[in-house]
Amino acid sequence: MPKVAATLNAPASITRVFQVLTDPDFLAATIPGVISMQNVSPTQAVWKVEVKQGLIHRELTFDVTHTPIPPEKVSFVAVAKEVRIEGTMQLHSKDESHTEVALDLNYEGQGPLRYIINNLVAKSMKEYPTDFESKLTARLAAPAAG
Repeated sequence: MPKVAATLNAPASITRVFQVLTDPDFLAATIPGVISMQNVSPTQAVWKVEVKQGLIHRELTFDVTHTPIPPEKVSFVAVAKEVRIEGTMQLHSKDESHTEVALDLNYEGQGPLRYIINNLVAKSMKEYPTDFESKLTARLAAPAAG
């Protein structure tokens, strides 16, 4: 199963980082190509993801379940007919205003096009850790929702 792993630094308390990482809208916004997200329950959603590479254009529908384990872990599983993505974000408090986030993301294409899907996903995930950290930092800098 192809994998993306990184250790990121979040400029906020573990409680604030956990709050952001358990927001389904935020999670969807960090996945490349998400064009829409619909919450089904507090821990379930449906993501529509657009994948483009050269002449290949595909819209995938993912059923997503995220599992928060306060205050140190958030996991999610996103399953579409063509691909499965599993992610874990393990939080470690460095001090009151800094949290280390160990990001671990696995994905696997399904069916007869699995190798093509893996290549497409790999290209879209190449910059994922950097983009994720940037979006997390921006969200943490925004005022907390009350």
